[in-house]
Amino acid sequence: MTMQTVPSLAVPEAFSHWLESRGLIYQLLVDFLGRKPSLSLVAQWSRNRKMSVAAEMTEGGRELKRYLSQEPNKLPYICEKESQEYKRLIHEQTVSSFKLREAAILGRSEDFCNVLADVYTSAGIVFNKCNGEADDHIAIELEFMAVMHERMLYNSFSIRSAMDLLDIQVAFLEDHLLQWTPQFCEKLNAATDSTLYLGLSHMLAEFLPLDLQMLRSWRASLESSATAMV
Repeated sequence: MTMQTVPSLAVPEAFSHWLESRGLIYQLLVDFLGRKPSLSLVAQWSRNRKMSVAAEMTEGGRELKRYLSQEPNKLPYICEKESQEYKRLIHEQTVSSFKLREAAILGRSEDFCNVLADVYTSAGIVFNKCNGEADDHIAIELEFMAVMHERMLYNSFSIRSAMDLLDIQVAFLEDHLLQWTPQFCEKLNAATDSTLYLGLSHMLAEFLPLDLQMLRSWRASLESSATAMV
């Protein structure tokens, strides 16, 4: 991913690596938690240099990097093995406490999805749900963050609009993802011994609090810059 921030929005060095990596991390989590792993995705993660750099942000990412950085002839076996585990986990959510949805983890009613739908609509985002996922599915919530990240980087905006986009992401992490993903990760850890899915769980648990911290810090930096311009 090539960063394309506008010249008026200078990115301090302390935030540049995080901004370069966070979109990749969100997309990786979406791809692996939203569908069974494909050989192309496994190969992409194992060989893509930028993904390898992004992996270094968390211990879970380093676990994934070690597991997937194998000889190309071993990747089809890994893909087949983890595809079978994904299918088992999808079945497991119907018969155990392991769930892929916020409402199910937190014991909320089905009407809760309307809350998420309103959030997505307010942000002008409509998802193409190939598998009919609910709005509170883990992959959809993570994709919302990935889309907001792309919008923040690739659109021309003022500092004020950048802060607005940051506020949306901070609120979504605080009000939704960080409300239920700790429980989700605990249940996933208990439901599998797969190196892939344990690595994803560890990455998710480590990365979201870090991302929230960085979003808050960058917003404070932008606010200071805006104040200095007045």
